[in-house]
Amino acid sequence: METELVQYIRLVRRWLWLIVLAAFLAGGAAYLQASRQLDQYQAQVTISVGTYFQAPNPTSGEIYTGQQLAQNYVILAKSHSVLQAAIDEGNLPISVGALSGSLSANVITQTTFIQISATHPDPILVVQMVDEVAKQLILNSPTNLTPEQQAQVDMANSEIARLNLQLEQSRQRLAALDAQLATATDPQEIERLNEQYNTVISQINETSSNIAWFTDTIARLQQRTNALEIVEPARMTGRVARNEFQTTVLGAMVGAALAFGLVLLIEYLDDTIRTVDQATQALGLPTLAVIPRFGKSRDSYPERLIAYRQPDSPVSEEYRTLRTNLMFSANGGKAVFIVTSPGPGDGKTVTVANLAVTMAVAGWRVLLIDADLRRPRLHDIFNVDNRVGLSTLLSLDPSDLLAAEMPLDRLPPNYAECIQETEIPSLNMIASGYIPLNPAEVLGSANMQRWFKFFRSSPDIDIILIDTPPVLIAADSAVLASNLDIPTVMVIEAGRTRPGGALRAKERLASLEIDIKGLVLNAVSRRDEGYGYGYDYYYYYYKKRESAGQSNGGTAATRRR
Repeated sequence: METELVQYIRLVRRWLWLIVLAAFLAGGAAYLQASRQLDQYQAQVTISVGTYFQAPNPTSGEIYTGQQLAQNYVILAKSHSVLQAAIDEGNLPISVGALSGSLSANVITQTTFIQISATHPDPILVVQMVDEVAKQLILNSPTNLTPEQQAQVDMANSEIARLNLQLEQSRQRLAALDAQLATATDPQEIERLNEQYNTVISQINETSSNIAWFTDTIARLQQRTNALEIVEPARMTGRVARNEFQTTVLGAMVGAALAFGLVLLIEYLDDTIRTVDQATQALGLPTLAVIPRFGKSRDSYPERLIAYRQPDSPVSEEYRTLRTNLMFSANGGKAVFIVTSPGPGDGKTVTVANLAVTMAVAGWRVLLIDADLRRPRLHDIFNVDNRVGLSTLLSLDPSDLLAAEMPLDRLPPNYAECIQETEIPSLNMIASGYIPLNPAEVLGSANMQRWFKFFRSSPDIDIILIDTPPVLIAADSAVLASNLDIPTVMVIEAGRTRPGGALRAKERLASLEIDIKGLVLNAVSRRDEGYGYGYDYYYYYYKKRESAGQSNGGTAATRRR
């Protein structure tokens, strides 16, 4: 789990520029979009489901059923049929899709009230929108009475009106009888008036009872659980505030998330070697050095000689690490190494050139041979003449030189011109010379073995470094290393070399029992491996001391460490 977390952190560090760029662009686009939007106005209408709240004692079943029905009506409110009917009946200048996008419906928590709201730049149209939708929702519900029920209600209302008129007349008759009783003195007249009074009282009671019965009938017909009614008419609630900051932040987060997803996809599809762990796992070889990426792609070859141009750089320190590891593996005697790579472009030539510089600066007498007789580049790095070189020497007979064990500084002119001095003291170089038609045969010839024996026995040479073509491109490296029994160093470029190619190159060398000392992981991103930051601080500290006018001796000693 911890290893995966570290990998994700390295992934974010390596692609941070892309994630930040995507977040910036997405956030900027979201801000522009939000700032250009028109002001939005909101309107809403409230609808009740059922009429239980009007009843003195509503049942829990009616309340529960109304709440369940309300959820269904929320869905029905945004159905195509309701919205299309609202547009047609209200003559609204809007499409069904636009109306659906601006409309929202929800049930108020723990109630049977539905709130339908909409937003639109037109404050008048937005009210019409919610009003028409509410009306069409009611029309699409079983709210209206059936014809039979409506006839019963109409009849009951007529009877109630007639009974109310009759009740009023009876009350007037009762008042008149009260007045007559107040003035009557004849007992018989009083008895007759009392009988009429009681009769009117009975009529009033009967009429009131009939009115109550008809009223209850109407209430029972009109009180239904599955009924919709507008309890708050459509009205505009105000202008919707634009939150440009929130929109910008949300856009930036979405952009960053998409960029990170893209990064994961790129990393998943990338099957190249990027780290030391990947290289060790794929090849099973020790890593002699990890060279960080340096310079620019347009830099000339001489500018890539960083061990000489910038000896205090972290990259130069890694080349010195490579030197130390190789010399430790030499086990005494004259050190000879072939430097090659699986394919072209892995940086083997620049690596062997900088390695030669670090060895020469350390005091060893180094002979650098460009045995890449297909695409030589060492002469460009050191600015030497390539008209003569290794191919020229191989065309000459070294028999007399071998017999005399002649030192390099006393070679005849036609031999000596092939071994050129460079601007770095103690570093001599043999360029490739002209390109032969059969490089593999030339490098595997007996003449090459004689010259190698001569160089190895020369008292003027401590270390021999040989640059050869890529293993998978030509057989030159394998032929030379096998015939001369020279150990090999393999250079692979991070982010370029694939495990399959590197493994095939290793197997091709191993099949000839060639000693592979290890590999150099070249052009590594510092964010992938975290190399170089300590060195940056280290050299920065001592450069400050040097600029402050302190002793150069301590600084020089520090640089030799």
